Amino acid sequence: MLLLRNISHLVTFDDHYGELRDVDLLVEGRTVAAIGRDIAAPPGAEVVDATGLIVTPGLVNAHQHLYQVGMRSMREFERAEIIPWLRGLHERTLSWWRNGRYTPETVAALARAGMVESLLGGVTTVADQHYVFPGGVTLPYIEAMIEAAREVGIRLHAGRGTMTLGRRDGGAAPDDACQTMDEVLRHSVELIDGYHDSDPLARIRIDLAPCGVHVDKPELFRELAKLAAVNPGVGLHTHLYEHVDTEFCRDRYDTTPWRILLDNGWHHERVWLAHMVDPPHEEIPEFAAAGVGIVHLIAPDLRMGWGLAPLREYLDAGCKVGFGTTGSASNDGCNQLGDLRLAALAHRMGIEESWRWPRVAELLRIATRGSAECLNREALGRLAPGQAADISAWDMHSVDRVGVHDPVAGLVLTGLSDRAELVVVDGAVVVRGGHCTTIDEKTVAAEARAALGVSR
Repeated sequence: MLLLRNISHLVTFDDHYGELRDVDLLVEGRTVAAIGRDIAAPPGAEVVDATGLIVTPGLVNAHQHLYQVGMRSMREFERAEIIPWLRGLHERTLSWWRNGRYTPETVAALARAGMVESLLGGVTTVADQHYVFPGGVTLPYIEAMIEAAREVGIRLHAGRGTMTLGRRDGGAAPDDACQTMDEVLRHSVELIDGYHDSDPLARIRIDLAPCGVHVDKPELFRELAKLAAVNPGVGLHTHLYEHVDTEFCRDRYDTTPWRILLDNGWHHERVWLAHMVDPPHEEIPEFAAAGVGIVHLIAPDLRMGWGLAPLREYLDAGCKVGFGTTGSASNDGCNQLGDLRLAALAHRMGIEESWRWPRVAELLRIATRGSAECLNREALGRLAPGQAADISAWDMHSVDRVGVHDPVAGLVLTGLSDRAELVVVDGAVVVRGGHCTTIDEKTVAAEARAALGVSR
C-alpha cells in the first residue's frame, strides 16, 4: 500500500475530479483505492510526502520504436527527407545484422535504455512497433524486449511489426528485410499465445502492427484483422499518412491509404494510426465515425519536414487522439513531456484565432487518457478509485519553476529537466527521487553502448 500525502496539485483526467489541490491518494495493490483529504494511512502503508508535487496519470507513449535508441543524431541523416532517410535507416540496421550486432541481446539492451529513459520522464506505458527482421528470419527480438520490460517495470504493448512488400515487388521495403505472410502470421499467433494478457490491468499486451501500406501487402492487413478479431485485447496499429504512403497508394492503387485500411477491416475502435500528417480533409470525419485512434508525433513530423498534422481538426471532429514520440532515429529521445512542450508552441502557427490554440491541459490529457484510449486501455490514463495505479509526479518547488502560477501549464512549459520525481507503475514505485528503483541507470546505459560497440 502507498499513500501520497498532501499532493499540492493532482490532475486526474477523470470524468468528475478534474484538478484537485492539497489532497491525498491511496494505492492498494494494483489500483487507486481513494482520493480525498486526510485519508487515514492503513497499517503497513508507505506514506510519501507529496507537498510541492504535481501528480498526473502516468504518461502513455502510444507509438515507439525502441530499437532505434541506437540511432540517435546520425549526422548523415540530419537533414534527409523521408525516402533517403528510410533507406539509410534500413541499411544501417541491415549493416548491424551483417556485422553480427543486430541480435536479440542488442535490441533488448537498446530497448531497456529507452524504457528506463521513458520511466524517468514519467511514461508508464509504451506501445512499441518492431518491424525489422533482417534476412526475413524471425529471431526473438520482440520476446527479448518483453523480458526487458518486465525487468524495468514498465507496461509494454509489444507490436508485432512487419514488412512484406519489397522493392522487387513494387514496394518500398528492402527485400532482405521482408518476410512472408505465412511467417508473420505464424509468429503473431505464437506471441499472442505466449505473452498476450487481455486483463484490464495487463502489464504485457501483443498488438499486430504492420509497418505501412507502402511496405506491406493489402492482404496482410486483412489477415491480421481476422486474427485480432478472435483474440480479445489484441490491437491493430500501423503508420498512415506520412507522405510516403500517400504518394505510393496514389501511384500503385489509385486510392488513399485510408481506403486500403477500409477495404481490409481496419476501421474500428481497436485500430490506432501513427503520424496522420497529410490526410484528405474529407476523410477526417470518417476517422472519427470509425473510432480509430490517431497518435500525434510532433517532433518526428517536424524533424522530417512534414509540417504539422491537423491536430485541431482531429479534436474538433471528435477523433480519438493520443500522443507519442516514435523512435529515436527521427526524434533523438523518448522525452514525451518535452514533445508536449513543442506541440503547445508549434500548433499556434497558422491559427489566427488564439482560442483555437491547444491548451496545455488539453495536450496533457491527450498524452495520458487520450493515448490510453487509443490503446483501448480504459484502466489507464486517469486517476480515480478502481483505476490502475500508474502515477507520475514532478517537483514544482525547484528553482526553474519559481513564479509558476498554473501548475499544469508550468509542468509542460518550464523546467530545466523533465525527469519525474516519483513514478508508480501497477502500484509499485519504479522511480523515487528522480532515480529508477528497479534497475541501475548507469549500468543500463553502459550495456547499451557496449551492445553498439562504442564506449562513449
